[in-house]
Amino acid sequence: MSTSIRHLKIAIVSLYALENNGVRHVASSLREAGFSVKEIYFKDWVNNKFPWPSEQEVQSLIQVLREQEIEIVGFSVRASAFHRMAKYLTERVRYDLNIPILWGGMHPTFMPELAIEIADYIAIGEVDHAVVEFFRRLDENESVLDCPSFWVRQGERIFKNDLAPLVDMDSIPFRDFHTQKDKFHIEGNSITIGDPFINNPEYTLLASRGCPYWTCTFCSNTVTKPLYEGLGKNFRLRSVEHLVQELEYAKKLCNIKVVRFDDEVFPIRKAWIQEFAEKWPKRVGLPFEVLVDPRMVTYESLSLLKKAGLRAICMGIQANDRVNYEHYHRPVSNQKIKECQSIFRQVGIQSNLQIIWDDPFSTEEDKDQLFHLLMELERPFELYLFGLTIYPRTHMARTLLREGKITEADIEGVNTHAFEQFRVDLNYPRPKEDRRWLALIVLLNKSFLSKELIWSLYRSEYFKKNPDPLIALAQGVNLVKMAGVATQMTLRGEMTPLLIKRWVNPRSLVTM
Repeated sequence: MSTSIRHLKIAIVSLYALENNGVRHVASSLREAGFSVKEIYFKDWVNNKFPWPSEQEVQSLIQVLREQEIEIVGFSVRASAFHRMAKYLTERVRYDLNIPILWGGMHPTFMPELAIEIADYIAIGEVDHAVVEFFRRLDENESVLDCPSFWVRQGERIFKNDLAPLVDMDSIPFRDFHTQKDKFHIEGNSITIGDPFINNPEYTLLASRGCPYWTCTFCSNTVTKPLYEGLGKNFRLRSVEHLVQELEYAKKLCNIKVVRFDDEVFPIRKAWIQEFAEKWPKRVGLPFEVLVDPRMVTYESLSLLKKAGLRAICMGIQANDRVNYEHYHRPVSNQKIKECQSIFRQVGIQSNLQIIWDDPFSTEEDKDQLFHLLMELERPFELYLFGLTIYPRTHMARTLLREGKITEADIEGVNTHAFEQFRVDLNYPRPKEDRRWLALIVLLNKSFLSKELIWSLYRSEYFKKNPDPLIALAQGVNLVKMAGVATQMTLRGEMTPLLIKRWVNPRSLVTM
């Protein structure tokens, strides 16, 4: 830890995410280097609803920055869909306070030329260590024009710098949950001092960064991996010891009931898993959930994780064979999906299977094949349906633009589909054919409905022409399922007002 006392007063603003781990890691790195850092959590998300900030909320942000005598503000712009919002807040803060603005996150990484037109500085890619060097230079009145991983705008000139190398994940400080007075939550008419997420029963973290596959055309890895060629391993693991030490620290301060690993792919590697299975139950002892790729699933590894406390597993199916192979570049067969679900049932863990909808590729035949695949899976399983988001400059975006199948207006940033259908809901306007398919998919994993009933609804010519009654049935069944899930979470002590606020959006009920 640095013994230097820094004088520069910094604020980092998270937009619509109380758990923003990027903000938390950067703040920890800067505090460890001796900086005074304020974390401002500006509003929180609600399922499929991101309301524009009110004038009162904007004034509250400016008030906190003024009262804390902030000299530079960093906005975490984690997706291009937030571009307009970040631009608006940047202009308001600059007008009232006349202080420099830094943008970081996935949006300036994807679209640096667009971001630097608005911000004074932008951070590109991972900056866990580079951000400390950037602020050290500002604090000591040194030039930042050649600071790695940062672009700088001076008048009409833009100084572009190469990326800093990827860092060892064990060198990144834990997120800071013990500093309370330097954290603010702005929502509605209130400014709350203290960490707004510390009492959340679900603790999220990463055991790795990157993806060992990275070829999925819709994924941000098709943008970030080429950026880091020659600068370190794209897929990096934390040591088990480092991971366990973080939980030992967090358990003392947070109200943790369950841990969710947010890795793009949980690191199922034999030696790592064996060490994890030995240390986690002894020193952490909390149930946990992970996300896996079908290509990594084995009975042996999941059995070890189950003994360590694995409660549930998320796995992307995404689409049927043809769409996965031809358009998503995911060489995962329908047979492999069925084998994975069989293993989940044998091991005795809950499976949360993910589907992508609203894509421009799937024909009626593809959707029919996907329905048949899901009907063949062993129950029980949960289904999470996501609307396809086309991120800027991904392989998918470039291909679809080149082929003339989409325009720039269909890409996230201009398009707001991510705000409206991140999780698919049945009320969203769609063609009647899609509404029928979604209703059938919502119904098919409900164990209290027989498969014979689902097949009869599938074969009905009436519902092909008139899907509204089927939609109504699916909505009703979905509410029953939601009530059951909410009851289970309440009994486990995992239901909170925050979760209710996020997910109970009457106009856009999440499908389950």
